[in-house]
Amino acid sequence: MRIMVCPHDLVMGGSQLSAIDLAATLKARGHEVEVFAPPGPILPIVHERGLAYVAAPTPSGGFDARSARALAQEVRRFRPDIVHTFESWPTMASVRASRSTPHRLVVTVMSMSIPDYLPDDVPLTVGTGELAAGEEGRPGAVVLLEPPIDAEADAPGETAVARAALGLADDAFVVAVVGRLSREHEKAAGVAHAIRALSAAELPVPMTLLVAGAGDDADAVADAEAEAAASANGREGRLAVRLLGNVDDPRRVYDAADVVFGMGGSALRAMSHAKPLIVQGKAGFWELLTPQSVNRFLVDGYFGDGPSGGPGVAELIAELAVQPGRRVELGAFGRRLVVERYALTRAAEVLEQLYRYELATTRPLRARARARRRSLARFAKFRVAIAAPWLQSTARTLTGRRG
Repeated sequence: MRIMVCPHDLVMGGSQLSAIDLAATLKARGHEVEVFAPPGPILPIVHERGLAYVAAPTPSGGFDARSARALAQEVRRFRPDIVHTFESWPTMASVRASRSTPHRLVVTVMSMSIPDYLPDDVPLTVGTGELAAGEEGRPGAVVLLEPPIDAEADAPGETAVARAALGLADDAFVVAVVGRLSREHEKAAGVAHAIRALSAAELPVPMTLLVAGAGDDADAVADAEAEAAASANGREGRLAVRLLGNVDDPRRVYDAADVVFGMGGSALRAMSHAKPLIVQGKAGFWELLTPQSVNRFLVDGYFGDGPSGGPGVAELIAELAVQPGRRVELGAFGRRLVVERYALTRAAEVLEQLYRYELATTRPLRARARARRRSLARFAKFRVAIAAPWLQSTARTLTGRRG
């Protein structure tokens, strides 16, 4: 098959890395694959994997006509059997482009919520069983595709080599987080909270926290880092926070760490590197991954909402800092789980079956047009709600509508 894989960007994040990993695995299985995405910091990984790459325009938001035109043009040139979009903007570009340039679409959402404006008549893959159950009744197929991990590429590496590359001492105690510093799911807010919690804690050993990533809420993390530097722990050398920004290859950050915290695909990559993992969620959720806690994550994904009822992030890190044997034990447990459950080859087989299903499915043109109109209307409503929420409120008041 000819497959056009469309990540929403090439900034470091779990969804983007999963898209690249899947594209490379599908190519290795004999398919002709290209990546169509705006250029970004992890573009070297696309080239490293030997994937054909075509640059997409950077989306401007809203009804991005330029992105839709570019996608339609590339579909006409490449003539893919399947266009596989990851997350919202390339999916909506595909919906707009499909009017002038019909094509077969499969959508993947690795996020922890599903936007209601995505087209409901095409196959959708989601990352957790809970999300899949929530999409029951949707006209298009819904398939569970847990975040796939390349356990060979993301394998435990040499800690000393990684630390030397990052300018860290061999005997340092290093905590790391890798991912987008975004408002979505309070990712950046959680990182900022962790920095402040460590700044105020009684730390059993001096610590360095590596923060790899950027995003629309990076300033909140930078503010927390400045506060940490001015805190007693910062002034007295017990806590150093290093903001690395986007890195072209996050593997050395994982390798350098003694402990990692994070969510989603980033959490799984930490596990693949045999690092003990503290799962980060929103609204104050923190929980250590152990054989006793794992079941909830197998169902809900590596995320949480609201306090877990256990220790906070600083307390969890402090406990692990003085338990090297437990760090090794938990790291081995996570690595074993990734190899047995989240292998890329299994995910590629799921996608191949889904692609064949989509290619064999017949949809009347009128039904496809109705689905496209529904999707675009919902997306327009979403953009209005984001840009001018008062307009929606006024409309509800004038029409007597609720909700």
